[in-house]
Amino acid sequence: MSKTSARVTLRQLCRLGLPAPLLLPSLLPVLRELIPASHGAFFFCDARGSITNLYAERMLAPQAMASYHDRHNDAHFRSHYLQRVAEASPVSRRSASSSEKEGAYFREVLAPLGMEHFLYGVVRHHGKVLGQLSLYRGGDAPPFSLADEQALLGVMHYLGEALGMPSPVALLELQEHTVEEGLALLDTQANELFADENWPRLIRLAEGNAISPATAMAESESLPRFVRAMLAAVLSAPHAIHRVDSVWGNFAFRRHAMASQQGDHAVALLVSRLAAQPLRLTEGAAALGLSPQQREVAVLMAQGHSNSDISQQLGITVNTASYHVKQVFARLNVHDRSAVARVLCDAAAR
Repeated sequence: MSKTSARVTLRQLCRLGLPAPLLLPSLLPVLRELIPASHGAFFFCDARGSITNLYAERMLAPQAMASYHDRHNDAHFRSHYLQRVAEASPVSRRSASSSEKEGAYFREVLAPLGMEHFLYGVVRHHGKVLGQLSLYRGGDAPPFSLADEQALLGVMHYLGEALGMPSPVALLELQEHTVEEGLALLDTQANELFADENWPRLIRLAEGNAISPATAMAESESLPRFVRAMLAAVLSAPHAIHRVDSVWGNFAFRRHAMASQQGDHAVALLVSRLAAQPLRLTEGAAALGLSPQQREVAVLMAQGHSNSDISQQLGITVNTASYHVKQVFARLNVHDRSAVARVLCDAAAR
């Protein structure tokens, strides 16, 4: 995806009206196309600068996160965060210094997550500080540049509008499209024998509790209970699929019984994160290489909007909307709006 295409897709994602927890897993990868980074995170913070919740593409295990909070007392993050909030510019960058690399915080927190270069954005919505966006690069990558700062500054308004959206009382209708999966091998008591790299993060999101260093120790007890409950639920679920809704989205659990030649028994438990329909439509429109205007029109068509609705939402005339609708039909080689939805969802799943 080119930087221009990434900027268009990011703007469209931010205009979907989805709450931050549902949006962030799709938003961060597109942002990293605009500003190359190995991974990213968003920290929801209170007025004191303490982390109240977070979404990160890489996370410390609960025990390590709790140790970070106990040993560093949240002070390291809070003090630097409040300094950034007070700065005139919402965007800043830095790299770990030689002395910092010798400290415990770097060894225990930054190094395990591959963090050596940092780009920060303090995100506000109508003047209220929501928290901090962080992008990271490891030591094998160059530091963030002034151009990276300017690129982030150019999309901060969209990020504020998007991440300021309150969580819904009920989740939006979801499509049967898996965005990512995590797998764990469990013994007969649901103790974890093996897990892939996605499993720990997806289980924490599926459980749905706030994620922060201050509450991480409790996760050491709650997460195993949650996994046991999911395993039990799958055993009695129709079609051996159990679904869970949390503030982070919709998750499906599946199991597969396994046995070794020696007769030892285990269970493979698969967790899948499913995407909200508007996200998949937007991602599909981007994957198909439609023009920015055609992308917006295609997503609205796929959601069932009429030409009149499209003209009002995009601030264009009905004739112009009709022209773009015909262009989308021609580009996708379909003849009705439901077919547009199928094509976009199929493209997003590739």
